Amino acid sequence: MVTGLTVDAQEEFLAWLRAKGYSEGYVRRVLGVGQAALNRAWKRQEVTEVPWVELPPIGEPYPHTASREQLVAFLNAIPANSHLWVYCLIRMATGCRGDAALDLQPFQIDWAANLIRLNPEGRQQTKKYRPVVPLTSRLRRELESIDAAYYVNWHGRKIASIKKAWAKVRIAAKLPVWFAPKVLRHTVATELRRRGVPHWEVSGQIGHKKAGTSEIYAKFDPDYLGAARTALDAWLDDLAQSVPRLRGHSGVSHMRKVVGGTRIELVTPTMSR
Repeated sequence: MVTGLTVDAQEEFLAWLRAKGYSEGYVRRVLGVGQAALNRAWKRQEVTEVPWVELPPIGEPYPHTASREQLVAFLNAIPANSHLWVYCLIRMATGCRGDAALDLQPFQIDWAANLIRLNPEGRQQTKKYRPVVPLTSRLRRELESIDAAYYVNWHGRKIASIKKAWAKVRIAAKLPVWFAPKVLRHTVATELRRRGVPHWEVSGQIGHKKAGTSEIYAKFDPDYLGAARTALDAWLDDLAQSVPRLRGHSGVSHMRKVVGGTRIELVTPTMSR
């Protein structure tokens, strides 16, 4: 019952979450979801009053970035037929969040302008802004070889979560527990700054800087986020020296076969067995 959400009950719940080992950021998000649900119920007059919910202080930002050696170990540990490869490449070549990578579909790619609209048409922007970003050369080659409704897919079906696949590869690569998917985005931002990309371009690339009215057409400028594009290509070129699959030696056949006379699919070692 809503009336049961007393201060004592909330404090007990907070203590339980912390005892489970969840981060302060996660604990705050959980409380925030409950707070929003209560406020919505009150706004719609489903309840006459709601209890006060005090959110914990904002936790420290995620402190980790991946070293070159860690990225190389992780990428080389990804199985040849795993959807995790495309997922990682999308995130590393764009700096996007995980949900944007999982949602990416072919109609979001402007092949002529070499752009990716991370926020698909019809989806309302949220505070986790999805920008339009350059399509880097290596990501373009990868996406051109995929024929499916979603780029991150398993036999054509959209992937709901990569947590299990990520955990298996992380363990195989002998990487620490903190090496979570969000480390890719943090590493992209760090790498861009390390390579001298202006801070406003870094903000634009990873979605911290929302496009204003005067910038609606800026994305069609040939130099749009040019420093970020150059830095990302150079970074992936550097990693390719130690990751054969980035050089196109994936061990996965890119031959296609016609299914039912209408659909074209990639032939992978799993499918051929």
